[in-house]
Amino acid sequence: MFPKLDLLIPVLPEESFDGPMQMALDEVLLGQVSMPTLRIYKWKSPWVTFGYFQGIKEVQYSFPSQSVVRRWTGGGMVFHGEDEDLTFSLMIPAGEKVATESPASFYKQLHGKLAEWIRAQLPVSVNLAGFEDVKPGASCFQAPANDDLLIQGRKVLGGALRRSGGGLLYQGSLKISDIPGWDRLRISPMAWAGAFSDSLEPKQLDALILQEAEELIRMRYGTTEWNQRK
Repeated sequence: MFPKLDLLIPVLPEESFDGPMQMALDEVLLGQVSMPTLRIYKWKSPWVTFGYFQGIKEVQYSFPSQSVVRRWTGGGMVFHGEDEDLTFSLMIPAGEKVATESPASFYKQLHGKLAEWIRAQLPVSVNLAGFEDVKPGASCFQAPANDDLLIQGRKVLGGALRRSGGGLLYQGSLKISDIPGWDRLRISPMAWAGAFSDSLEPKQLDALILQEAEELIRMRYGTTEWNQRK
């Protein structure tokens, strides 16, 4: 999908983050990356993220005792954790051809690549959701949208998009506990990232990025005004 891809994988315990930091990092990175960049999350603790357009009351009703944060992207509610999902984001800078594609076209292309990769690794039937599979709902994995990934009729991958300054942000969640045969020890994040590109360049988060993300938490993702509006 990409001739070359920068890859951010957390390798140290201190590189695990909570919900507000995960959201802030994606926004900061989108404004600064010079080439397509894949970031794989490591969660400090379980969190729920919910879509930009969702109301907080419904989220609190569904997850009354869970820490929650509003995403910059759309979509539904997602429960995240190391044993729950493989959470990731793609930051595509302005000027990249794929950043100019329609959201529907990009979504289908991206999920199609991931479907191909899963089929090559595991003896499972993987399909992109069609019109007949689409269901309404506030919870991401109970409401398949067009071109979400289905395995044995169950949604295992959903994502949401945001355009900003000509760039494109995709935030996705792969429900690994629902994939038959998935083995964290055998299928590493580095190997899985090969679904996106044959040329991966490992990168690390630098201190300046982390500082800017912390400031964005104070301004947005850690505030009541952001998380509890609507």
